[in-house]
Amino acid sequence: MTVDSNRDRFVKLAFCRADLLFELDGDRRVVFAAGATEVVCGRPPEALKGTAFDLLVADADRLATNLALTSAGPVGRIEERCVHVGRAALAMTMAGYRAADFGGHFFLALKAEPTQGVPMMSGDGPEPEIVEKGAFAEMAAQRAAEFKRGGGRAQITLFKVENLDGMMKQLGASAKKRLLAAIDVVLKERALGGDCAGHVDGESFCLVHDEAVDPREVGEAIEKTAGAHAPAGVQVKAEAATLDADGAGLSEDQVAKAFIHTIQRFCAEGAAGVKSNLDQVLSQMMADTVESVATIRQIARNVELDLVFMPICDLRLGKVHHFEMLTRFRDPRFKASPFQLITLAEEVDIIHDLDMAIVKKAVKLLGDLSRKDPIPPVAVNLSGKSVMSPSFIDELHNFLRNSGVNPHKLMFEITESARVDRLDVVNAHMQTFREKGFKFALDDFGAGSASFDYLNVLDADYVKFDGPVVRRACGSNKGNAMLSTMAKMCSGHRMFTVAEMVEDKKMADQVYHCGIDYGQGWHFGKPSDDPYVFADRFVARVKSNT
Repeated sequence: MTVDSNRDRFVKLAFCRADLLFELDGDRRVVFAAGATEVVCGRPPEALKGTAFDLLVADADRLATNLALTSAGPVGRIEERCVHVGRAALAMTMAGYRAADFGGHFFLALKAEPTQGVPMMSGDGPEPEIVEKGAFAEMAAQRAAEFKRGGGRAQITLFKVENLDGMMKQLGASAKKRLLAAIDVVLKERALGGDCAGHVDGESFCLVHDEAVDPREVGEAIEKTAGAHAPAGVQVKAEAATLDADGAGLSEDQVAKAFIHTIQRFCAEGAAGVKSNLDQVLSQMMADTVESVATIRQIARNVELDLVFMPICDLRLGKVHHFEMLTRFRDPRFKASPFQLITLAEEVDIIHDLDMAIVKKAVKLLGDLSRKDPIPPVAVNLSGKSVMSPSFIDELHNFLRNSGVNPHKLMFEITESARVDRLDVVNAHMQTFREKGFKFALDDFGAGSASFDYLNVLDADYVKFDGPVVRRACGSNKGNAMLSTMAKMCSGHRMFTVAEMVEDKKMADQVYHCGIDYGQGWHFGKPSDDPYVFADRFVARVKSNT
């Protein structure tokens, strides 16, 4: 059977669920089209070859469509979404796939929505969406880097439109759509590629542009546009803050990740409590991000950290079953709460360096202690992002093998501070260590939306219930019942359970009666740099292989 006949067969099959079919190259230009393109787009399929796909999409949908394509990565699914296509802006459901074995081409299927198959009229179309910050930041950094390679200089400007939320509350649904659509036009008229701009938060907008664009002029245009749609007496003020897309010497990939972190912080904090102008605030935020990245690398390289021991006790015996090793950074900025630094390390993809430094420190400390008196096993935290990385897993296997550490003395806790997308990969990596005798715990269970997915996919030895979840569960009969049910569910999967943040004997008794196996919290002891302060609660004899 020929290639053409195969294509014809698959096209016919695809039309069972679609009205238009497109194949796009890596630059998102049409290389193949089929279907009712003359009716929708005004041109026959063969005449669309070489056309940029986003030119076939309504202006208001271009950014979201580009983000949807970007989100597929080098290979992956493009989830269903509504886009308005062609001269009549026909509402259609778009879905597709990006295939690595076809040169990274995109394959898209579009089906007209029967309930929305009317032309999109000016001012009555869908309200521009608030774009997903991470996907937008990735596209922005990529577009800026491409512009730089072409000899230009790109900048990223964030606009905070003060009092916009208040104005929107006074507008009806149609007026609100017209206002946001008008601001969208102001930004995209000045954006790189005519689309690299978006609404990233309630009062925050982002624009990627060349240095010829004056952010003050854009801000004035936003104010003027908003004023034309505002109720009588209502005014807004647009403040602009600009970053050079070079990212203070970071690599292209790091620019994207540092920008994601900065834009999320900017949207969360803005200029609250800061007397300097918004441009200074954003510049300082980016400078803080870059400096913190350098700090993380220095900490990992020089192992500038300490580990403390937090006892985890058998609720039935009251004895120390094992310790969790908690990290304490020596840098005074992060002594109080290491969570901020660890989160940033995950966001800029250097957490594996930090995790490896912590493991090496823990193994060395275990070796030093083994020459004194034996202690119960210790658990070290690993980010789910690290466990997802094949290179990190190889490095960890090699290090543990060469260190000669007893697998029964070292455990690992998988943290949920960063969302893990490939749980199947994480599980496969975990099992390569469990086969050698290392045990795993799932940390912070119940804290995030992914918890039950984790429990369903990851084969671990322990499940740790998040402290606030435990505290709320202990506050009501319903909570007790739910905690009991979850404990039974874990037991059914042959996993032991640990309750975090057990603060007093009353809570310890409650979680014990709910069927929880172990407890951790100040009731059992605060973190200490000396594990032997808990020696009176070690089991009578701690064997080296228990």
